[in-house]
Amino acid sequence: MIEGKRVDHRDPDVAARIHAVQMAAYAQEARLIGARQFPPLEITVHDIQVSDEQYFAAFDDAILVGVVSIELDEDSAGKIIASLVVDPARQREGIASRLIQTVLEKYGAGRISVQTAVKNLPALAFYAKFGFVECRRWVVGEEALELVQLQ
Repeated sequence: MIEGKRVDHRDPDVAARIHAVQMAAYAQEARLIGARQFPPLEITVHDIQVSDEQYFAAFDDAILVGVVSIELDEDSAGKIIASLVVDPARQREGIASRLIQTVLEKYGAGRISVQTAVKNLPALAFYAKFGFVECRRWVVGEEALELVQLQ
């Protein structure tokens, strides 16, 4: 059974494995929403290593197949799901659900929020299954990418 567990993202090997999954998943997301400029694709291994986020990864044997990162929401003292990605070759296997369950088990007593593109219908449907609802929208960047925050 694949379970989410806390990992040390400061370790160079772990950070590189996180980065590889993020880049594959973010490239897929950029295509899905039609974004030519997609800031998550600019994240480096070093950015992951120096991040203040907490990382939980899903492994199949020793292979990292998904990861979620959590950061403090300074406005409300809640938590923000900064990133939730699964290797595109392993999607639709329940990995993202296991990772979100890990987050909810650890932080579910407080407020948890997440943001995604309005055009990312699979992500919106996924978060809705876990009770997240829209609380605000805004537009960013030259491509006028519309984002939505869910809680």
